[in-house]
Amino acid sequence: MGNGSRMRDIWNGLEPRGQLALVGSGLLVAVTLFALFQLSSRPSYVEVASGLAPAESGKVASALSGAGIQYKLRGGGTAVSVVRADVAAARVALAEQGLPRGGHVGFELLDKRGFGTTDFQRKVDYQRALEGEIARTVEAIDGVQGAEVQLVLTDKTLFLNDGTPASAAVLLTGGTQLDGAAVRGIAHLVASSVQGLDVKDVTITSGDGTLLWPEGDVVGGAGGLAKLEAESRYGAQLSAQVNALLVSTLGPGKGQARVHAELNLDQTKIDTVTYGKKGTPTQSKTEQETLASKGARTSSVAGVGSSVPGGASSGTGGQSDYKRKSDSTEFGVDRVVESRILAPGSVTRVDVALFFDSSVPAAVAAGLQKSVTSLVGLDRKRGDTLNVAKLAFAAPPKDKATAAAAAAGPLAALGGPLALARWAGLGILMLVFLFLARRGLKRREEDAVSEPTWLRQIEASVPLAQLEAASPARQPLELKRSEVGQQIEDIVKRQPEQVAKQVAAWMRE
Repeated sequence: MGNGSRMRDIWNGLEPRGQLALVGSGLLVAVTLFALFQLSSRPSYVEVASGLAPAESGKVASALSGAGIQYKLRGGGTAVSVVRADVAAARVALAEQGLPRGGHVGFELLDKRGFGTTDFQRKVDYQRALEGEIARTVEAIDGVQGAEVQLVLTDKTLFLNDGTPASAAVLLTGGTQLDGAAVRGIAHLVASSVQGLDVKDVTITSGDGTLLWPEGDVVGGAGGLAKLEAESRYGAQLSAQVNALLVSTLGPGKGQARVHAELNLDQTKIDTVTYGKKGTPTQSKTEQETLASKGARTSSVAGVGSSVPGGASSGTGGQSDYKRKSDSTEFGVDRVVESRILAPGSVTRVDVALFFDSSVPAAVAAGLQKSVTSLVGLDRKRGDTLNVAKLAFAAPPKDKATAAAAAAGPLAALGGPLALARWAGLGILMLVFLFLARRGLKRREEDAVSEPTWLRQIEASVPLAQLEAASPARQPLELKRSEVGQQIEDIVKRQPEQVAKQVAAWMRE
């Protein structure tokens, strides 16, 4: 009861303008709270598929509707979003239907065939289906947003030399950012997906027309890494190792290192044939023929008698011994054939720039210089260089990392910039409401503490004739005094605190 009457007195003590401001502030706070509640309770949608063709968007929407998942079409029907809580269920439902297919037609094209399909139509459908399947596979690689594949298949003829070799053209769209190794992998993937297709006959082009494979800036022998990119990565790796050593030894802000490396990315094949100094007999062959005779030398007489067995002959008789021996030997040569392929990426030169703060002692800098020389594999004979400099480092900004972490911590805890803006707006509205309420109460207290009119009249000296003239009925003085006394008693009963304050002020004066 007391609180209600006090609130009523406070309300009655406010001016109409203060009452209107108080009511307006309350309504503004209520509307803001309601708006923030509606905004925070509104479901947040996450995109599960983008870059879809209109037909593909319809299939995705049908699959989500069949699974009972709420969705929204965005981007003119090229993107589909679902509630954040249903992302996992939506992806499972789409995967069961094989969606999204990226707008490409795959082997499902071969499921629909008519009786009047010609051989040419079958070939065209197979080529389209194979192109679509390869494009889907390429789009599944991280970093590839879109892909278009065009194939030229081999024509089977009676003579192989008369056939057309297979080839493929791949266009990577959507601002693709791939390194050389990924481009090389895509080339081999496409070549392995088409019968009779050599990886050298695959052409890969980026969306801006840059040739990525097989020529351009890509070095095939180095696993697809460009020369500058490979040297930059190797130099950055050595720099990180050296800087970690300096930080662990000297502390942060005391030393810095930069490493530049030159690499040989040429792939080399070496074939070596070695022969032994001595041969090894594997097969021998010898031919020997001898003729031995005993007794007088015989001679034949020309004529029939010498030609007929038992015919006439001259001279004495004798014996002959004829022998023939054949043997062969073949010798094999100790022959060694060695084929080696030298992997690309050998280091041809390393240049190191080492900086120390002026506060680092000379002995410590010299020791670290030797350690860095061993760490990077410095070879003076190869032409490697190491330059050391000492200078005063600039002072790092104080607590920069701490301030960044502190700034990121509460923001992440509140749920992001949008949630932080909501709470900030709510806090500002509450402060405005409290300020207006406090100003109205303070104004009322000032009006209550102000000096009453009857006190100003008592404090001022007024002549009796003026009082009698001011009174229309010219009442007697005694009656006027009794009325004034009665009024004073009533005021003291109603406002004892104000009367006590005024009496105290009179006593101080």
